[in-house]
Amino acid sequence: MYSHPHYLLSEHLRGVEQLSSLFLSEKSVRLAEPVLLDKVNRWIALFHDLGKSHAFFQQYIQSPDTFQGPAALKSHALLSAVLLAVFLKDQGVDEFWRLLAFLVVKRHHGNLDDWLEELKRMGEETKALLKRQVEAVDYSALAEQMALAGFGKEGNWTKETWLAWLDEFFTEARSLRRFIMSWNRRNESLAPYVQVLFLFSLLIDADKSEAGIVQKQSWSFSKRKDVPVDLVLRYKQQQSWHQTALNQLRERAFQEVDRTPIDLSQHFYRLNLPTGMGKTLASLHFALRLREKIEQQQGVKPRIIYSLPFLSVIDQTANVLKEVFSVNGVEEDHQLWLAHHHLADIRYTTKQDDERYDVDYEAAKLLIEGWHSELIVTTFVQLFETMFSNRNASLRKFHRLANSIILIDEVQAVPHRYWLAIRRLFAAMAEEIGCYFLFSSATDPKWFPEAVSLVDEQAYFQPLSRVTLYPHINEPMTIEEFARQMEWEEGKTYLFILNTIESAKAFYHALLEEGIDETEVIFLSTHIPPKERLRRIMAAKHGEYRIVVSTQLIEAGVDVDFDVVYRDLAPLDSIQQAAGRCNRHGRRKGEVHVVRLTDNRRLYASYIYDAIRLDITQTLLKGKEKVDEGQFLQLITSYFETLAARMSNAESERLLKGMMTLYFDGEEAIDRIPVSHFRLIEGDGEKINVFIELDEEAADVFREYEEILRLGDRWERRKRFAALKSRFSQYVIAIPVKVDHRPPIVHGIGYVGRDSLNDFYDETLGYRTKSEGLIW
Repeated sequence: MYSHPHYLLSEHLRGVEQLSSLFLSEKSVRLAEPVLLDKVNRWIALFHDLGKSHAFFQQYIQSPDTFQGPAALKSHALLSAVLLAVFLKDQGVDEFWRLLAFLVVKRHHGNLDDWLEELKRMGEETKALLKRQVEAVDYSALAEQMALAGFGKEGNWTKETWLAWLDEFFTEARSLRRFIMSWNRRNESLAPYVQVLFLFSLLIDADKSEAGIVQKQSWSFSKRKDVPVDLVLRYKQQQSWHQTALNQLRERAFQEVDRTPIDLSQHFYRLNLPTGMGKTLASLHFALRLREKIEQQQGVKPRIIYSLPFLSVIDQTANVLKEVFSVNGVEEDHQLWLAHHHLADIRYTTKQDDERYDVDYEAAKLLIEGWHSELIVTTFVQLFETMFSNRNASLRKFHRLANSIILIDEVQAVPHRYWLAIRRLFAAMAEEIGCYFLFSSATDPKWFPEAVSLVDEQAYFQPLSRVTLYPHINEPMTIEEFARQMEWEEGKTYLFILNTIESAKAFYHALLEEGIDETEVIFLSTHIPPKERLRRIMAAKHGEYRIVVSTQLIEAGVDVDFDVVYRDLAPLDSIQQAAGRCNRHGRRKGEVHVVRLTDNRRLYASYIYDAIRLDITQTLLKGKEKVDEGQFLQLITSYFETLAARMSNAESERLLKGMMTLYFDGEEAIDRIPVSHFRLIEGDGEKINVFIELDEEAADVFREYEEILRLGDRWERRKRFAALKSRFSQYVIAIPVKVDHRPPIVHGIGYVGRDSLNDFYDETLGYRTKSEGLIW
């Protein structure tokens, strides 16, 4: 009796039970009374694949190519879930926990669905299918397997019992549906939502890890690693930073963070410091101090999860971490720290028993995507879609959030339409699974008023005089008018941040028409492939260009420095982030100018940002000749207070209703939306990906991509492409579907080859969204 090819069902069930119990034992949670939680988790693991014992599945797993029956006949999750629901009733478990266990097991190979809808599907046709499966079990072999798994005496492995359980479940199904409807009307807590995600995550992580790692290689999940609490302190001691006034202020902030007392009853903290004030090292150091205290007082080893909004900032932070560990004499070890995002390399290197080795591809993928590390650097999308999701792949790592320390850097980038829902869920996670949160920003929205500040914020904003902000927003200007009125100072560098790609292109052309030498100016937008974009950013950082014209991609977290920054009108937090690209190191006086650019129909800002945030920004800046950096904190505080008062919580409230009724998937309703509809990043129209064959390396990459597509084995294709994906993505851009000038589609992706590069791609401005016509 097998669970997987050539692998005994008893071995798999025992392995999953041991892993899920181990994962649970690492945690200190309040989700339920410990004995109940242990018991429910253990029986979920035991029963999750029990349905594989019937002959139809056994025929399929041993000879998939010769299986003749309908696909539903070889299924196993529903039978496993039904048997578990009745078994738990005999164990004295109440309806709520039985239904959670039923949902977790039924969906463990798919995505979570509406729990009420799951019970509505329990009709006579379904019962007949399950009865055929029950009657096709070899119960003597099953009893032997359960004995091997160590559960021989705890269950009842007879056909008569299982048929009776089947009848009992379908008889009870109507009353269970009524229970759910009544419960949905009464419940106003997010604790059940967290309970479902936690149990689901424990099962699917244990299941995938047992099948994909334990079955195939020697690996110990019980060996956690220590991260020295003084890791950052030792790194700082090795540095020889100049004793400038700004560095002295950075050190003062770090020392204040180091002295902040830690009370484990306080779960929310914030670090609000001006741009360039060392938030990365300070927040990491505080997290290590907090981790040590939690381990000492609670006996659990928290993971540290460092999340950021943009891939470019993640790369910067990952490089800082790599340097911190390297200075401490720690070689690359992904059990200690790893970076995870959708383009991350699938490579997992570790050191066990004094030997370094790379695990194989399938195991590496599972370990990385399951966040099997002590310190994880990841994106907002990965983090928030681990908490607001119905997707199996996303939820697998949810249990790793328990007792974790979650750092949310550039917190202002979280969409305000979700503030209420996120605040409520974070509070539930702090209460139920012991999470701790640190919000970090130069423009902190303070949407967690209970968060303890790690520093006296005013003491760091007030002394700064690196930049002065000049609002020029009384009258709008066209691109051409803006270029004509520019006055250039000898020896100064300039950054222009515009709101749309087309307006940035138009301004670049306008500058050339005004006589600017094209060798002095560089252009940046997302229509330039990432490889070339990074080259240009590094060139700008090293002072190779006097003028940079860019879209918002350069705004937050990108470490560049200019004397003068011009920003087309945007919400105030975006303007302040743009100001962070000006005179970052305080070597001279910087200027930030805000202008209102128009295409003679409407403001470019109105194509990108909502009217409320723009209106608040213009109201706060109107009538001001200038704003010194020391006033930024007061200004941004007023902005977020006004935004909180004026913004709508409607979407958050409907999402919360979906979460509180365990409505994981389905149609939108007036009062609720399913959890599956959560989108951290709002789409700005349908787009297609385009591969730009920019150079010889790109041509080699695309040839390798075509070779991979010709492979017959889909698993080998997936493995080979995963190894190529990081290089492949360096040449991929996204363009709107509705552009005038669309490239040919090759292998499901837009493709611009070297031969047609000039037709579709401008070497300065990137993708040509409009055809310029061919001359014959």
